[in-house]
Amino acid sequence: MQVVLDSLPNEIITTTQWRRDYSRFDEGVGTPRNIQNGRAIRVAYIDQMANNFQMTFGQFDSAADAMAHYEKIKGIREGIEDENSIEDFPKPHVLGRGLYGSVALFVMDEFFLEILMERAPGTSANPTVAIARQALAVLDAAREQ
Repeated sequence: MQVVLDSLPNEIITTTQWRRDYSRFDEGVGTPRNIQNGRAIRVAYIDQMANNFQMTFGQFDSAADAMAHYEKIKGIREGIEDENSIEDFPKPHVLGRGLYGSVALFVMDEFFLEILMERAPGTSANPTVAIARQALAVLDAAREQ
């Protein structure tokens, strides 16, 4: 997880500019309490209009543990769309949209990734897919090390 953390950029550019929100968590990184059988980090970003999102990267003890967590989180998120809806994303994945934001969930072997966009609808274009591509690239690079 340290390799992932070290690889995350301080700014992410989509239709807006997102910067790391180091104030949101102690030392700029959160530790999710709902991760069992592994370890995880949660990192927050904010844009100029105070919209924000967070990414949770988890590495579990096994692929089965990662899949169980993916299924659990998928079950509690509202507005989930079709699974495996984007051809070039790793499978399985889901994208969801609700009244207060959107979510993207991924599982790859023993790794789990969640992107939770906490924004009011209509305040900006939905950048979840673009951010997911960047987060997946960071995770892929870290997995190769």
